[in-house]
Amino acid sequence: MIEPVLDVVLSPALWLSVWLGMTCGLLFHIWRGGGWRWLLADLLTGVVGFAVGHVAGTLLRVDWLLIGQVQVLPGILGAAVFLVGSRLIVPGGVTRKAPVAAPKRRA
Repeated sequence: MIEPVLDVVLSPALWLSVWLGMTCGLLFHIWRGGGWRWLLADLLTGVVGFAVGHVAGTLLRVDWLLIGQVQVLPGILGAAVFLVGSRLIVPGGVTRKAPVAAPKRRA
């Protein structure tokens, strides 16, 4: 009972996929900004998008840029689509606006 669970939890392909997804989310967050409130959302969105892209690449039998069992290119494309989509769908998702300075008062 415990061995199949350990096989999944200790799978190098799983941890490589999680790491690549989080890296995509972190790079997107650095590029687009958004402060601390968007960091966790971008990391999770990157991992979920990478997983969806990986599954799509596996089902479509894409053989480009494989690392072991991990579909890297479809995973990165999936993460990118999810990350851009999350910023477009969620209200207030478009960031990187220049701060507006308060007008100076005359004394």
